[in-house]
Amino acid sequence: MPQALPAHPDLDWLKKVAKERLAELRASDPASKLHRAQLLLARDYGFKSWRDLKSRVDELAVPRLERARVFEAARTGDVEAVRRAVASGFDPATPDGDGRTIYQIAKERGHAAIEVLARDLRQCETRPEQEIRAVRAILSAAQSGNVSELGTLLDARPELIDAMAGGLKKATALHLAVLRNHHAVVRLLVKRGADLDPRDFPDNATPLHFAAVHGDLETIRLLVEAGADVDGNGDDYEVGVVGWATCFQSVREDVADYLLAHGAALTLWTAIALDREDEVRAMISQRPSLLGSRMTRNQHRRTPLHHAAAKDRPRIIRLLLELGANPKAPDATGATALTTASQESASPAVIDALLRAGTPLDFLTAINLERYAEAEAMLSEDLERIGPEGRDAIALHLAVNKRKLRSIYWLIAHGVAVSAKRPMWGCNHTPLHMTIENGAIEIARLLLDAGADPNIRDDKHNSTALGWAKYFGREEFATLIRDHGGQ
Repeated sequence: MPQALPAHPDLDWLKKVAKERLAELRASDPASKLHRAQLLLARDYGFKSWRDLKSRVDELAVPRLERARVFEAARTGDVEAVRRAVASGFDPATPDGDGRTIYQIAKERGHAAIEVLARDLRQCETRPEQEIRAVRAILSAAQSGNVSELGTLLDARPELIDAMAGGLKKATALHLAVLRNHHAVVRLLVKRGADLDPRDFPDNATPLHFAAVHGDLETIRLLVEAGADVDGNGDDYEVGVVGWATCFQSVREDVADYLLAHGAALTLWTAIALDREDEVRAMISQRPSLLGSRMTRNQHRRTPLHHAAAKDRPRIIRLLLELGANPKAPDATGATALTTASQESASPAVIDALLRAGTPLDFLTAINLERYAEAEAMLSEDLERIGPEGRDAIALHLAVNKRKLRSIYWLIAHGVAVSAKRPMWGCNHTPLHMTIENGAIEIARLLLDAGADPNIRDDKHNSTALGWAKYFGREEFATLIRDHGGQ
């Protein structure tokens, strides 16, 4: 008969018990892994998995109804309700049933006040300075690959193995070891009982998410064989671990194949990125509504057609058009799939397929393709299109984002409003703000020399370019902006 959980179960205590169980297991089987001990402990309490046990403990920490109210407040934009919940002890790192935090929910719904509140809460440090120093030492040893030092530090403070620290971003020692492919450090952390699936901030990503982008197959194998969650649902991009391997800059087919072979699920976004035509057809046939699905604002709410264009998949482009995808549908920036294809330097086959489908060659696409004669003809018909209120002033934001210098020079030479604000990733800000976040100081200098106003405030954080430079810790930008009158 299963044991009853304590009235107020403590997750740290359960982790300690699991590590003690691991030591017992290794007495007879030295190859035993932590996830095995966690599973046995979970079953002792009547749960099918450690994840189920952990979820139950999280629910008991804050009554379910109260938790539901906080997440509903985040969805509806009730910032005062969220403030009250946090003041009453609600942990902003707590996930909902889909693995998403109030920060992610507010960000996705466009509730800026809650997003900023949750961000500030997650980034602040409330621990004693001595403990912060100990955590930073552990993280530094993990990131540098210093196994002996890390072991000594964990001997002294074993309870800090899963601690996070940092400023704008926070991660655990396992995240940082994975990021650098320090195999010996990963083995040590796994052996010492590190949580295999902690979530970083702000991407809500596990170490395996990091490994899918940056890790080699040995790093990925170490995590998977130790019991890491191969799906990783709930990340900020909502594409899972396989999506991190395939939906960003590169498509790591070897990593995706390994993860899928070890139980990860294929999604529409990952099937598109992997050019799996049959699977895409089957998914949309079973759920036609997928054809109109959208990615998160991190990817400008692209449609499947936009995503196929970005990943340069002409076969998938043709399939989606055959199934009824709208080639003229815009993303959050106003870009069509053709514009996206041009932004991402897709092959002529993708460009031609979209043009044949009737997608017009618009101003944004002409700029991206450097077809400046056609762009100039369009501009001559409407001189205000790149003015302060013009519908295509966002062309400068898009060019800055992709660091397309020729397009930036052309737009400036033709009178683009260099200080115009346009929404990108849910923030209405200027191209100058964007250069600071992206670290593109030469482009920042170019914009300022062209007359960009450094004292315009964005609409979300109410901050000037100098404020952004201070927030991101970019002193070189701050100096440049002050030299141009920034306050």
